[in-house]
Amino acid sequence: MHLLSSTAAAALLLAACAAPGAAASASAAEVGVGSPAAAASAFLEAFNALNSARFDSFFAEDATMFFPDGPFPRERVEGKAAVTAAFRAFFEAARARGATRLNIRPQEMSVQDYGRFAVVSFHLRGGANLGRRSLVLRRDGRDWRIVHFHASALEARPN
Repeated sequence: MHLLSSTAAAALLLAACAAPGAAASASAAEVGVGSPAAAASAFLEAFNALNSARFDSFFAEDATMFFPDGPFPRERVEGKAAVTAAFRAFFEAARARGATRLNIRPQEMSVQDYGRFAVVSFHLRGGANLGRRSLVLRRDGRDWRIVHFHASALEARPN
């Protein structure tokens, strides 16, 4: 197992965010090439950019997801089409509110690389909740695809 420090993972994420033109010019099949950390960073950049086509390309056909509360399904969602349809509705609602970009900033990112599979987890801080996210990625040739995405939130504890 190869564990990437949160500092190194954050640096990869910042690199992906700092050069959106370079990532945007890559084909959908190429954005997940490289390490699990690079795939997670490119995935999060696509999410922040509200780029549905690029975002969708990171999911495996057999992907599953547990969404957090809110406008999302409460039960496990199965299959790429169903997962990406739920996100597409979220992206459309964000654009309808005038958003052109989101500002998701993962904190304390951990990457556990097991060769053919990897787990990427991080926190989202802000507001009254602590967001927890976990991506399970599978190597698909040279690419990394998300096979499971878990998103949950806990009520923040007072200091």
